Amino acid sequence: MSEYESMADRDEALALSRAAPDHAWVLTDRDVWHRNPFYHGPEMPHPEDDGAHDFIADHGIDAWREATEAARAAAIAAAEAKAREIADAPDPWWPDDPTP
Repeated sequence: MSEYESMADRDEALALSRAAPDHAWVLTDRDVWHRNPFYHGPEMPHPEDDGAHDFIADHGIDAWREATEAARAAAIAAAEAKAREIADAPDPWWPDDPTP
């Protein structure tokens, strides 16, 4: 997909999302699923995630939401730790000692 096709796809997804704020995911004409930024309901699995659907069938939607919430929290914590590590690292381009 070219850059312009991608932009058109995102624009279409945004228009579809505005029109359907009660849907967690929207499908564009290019057969691409997009998370709806206007949806504020409970977390829903990706429509083509068979693993999630199998898990939900076995354990229920609430168990899936708890598992994904825990995974999301762990990913956010890891990203924040990495960001702190990068921020605290000395900058190789700007050494602390200005003298050569």
